[in-house]
Amino acid sequence: MKNEAILKRIKELGEQISKDYEGKDVIAVGLLKGCVIFMAHLLLEIKGKVAIDFMTISSYKHGTKSDNFKFIQDLDTDVKGKNVLIIEDIIDTGKTMAFTQNYLKERGARSVETVTLVDKKSRRKYKIEEPKYVGFNYDEEPFIIGFGYDYGGIYRNLPDVYQLESQDM
Repeated sequence: MKNEAILKRIKELGEQISKDYEGKDVIAVGLLKGCVIFMAHLLLEIKGKVAIDFMTISSYKHGTKSDNFKFIQDLDTDVKGKNVLIIEDIIDTGKTMAFTQNYLKERGARSVETVTLVDKKSRRKYKIEEPKYVGFNYDEEPFIIGFGYDYGGIYRNLPDVYQLESQDM
């Protein structure tokens, strides 16, 4: 995916989110580290009152498989009674998203919606509330890198999204 197409789609997502949350306060919760580039661009496109917070839930360990995750960083913001928008770079098996959605509901959020740049719905293994806002559906096998997606902690800084042809790097 070329940067221009990504930014165009992010603008469209921002316009839809702005309409849906018009007159409402929202807390944008980014799931680190992958969300950073997508979240920064998306937030610039959302109009209205938006607070920002982050959670760190680790599920990938220097590779492409999601085995276990650990909760590393919790929110600084109390979400009780608030509208929460989870911002995620990619939803794959749904393991991390299932945990995050349930966790925010347990903390008393008024509403919990999700926006993801890439949804790999065909790989879903865990029951989640499907994302309300999806940039792109991607059901191909190759792992992707760039625009926030990494392989072993590198390549997030690439401006476009590429398919990783070989994982023997």
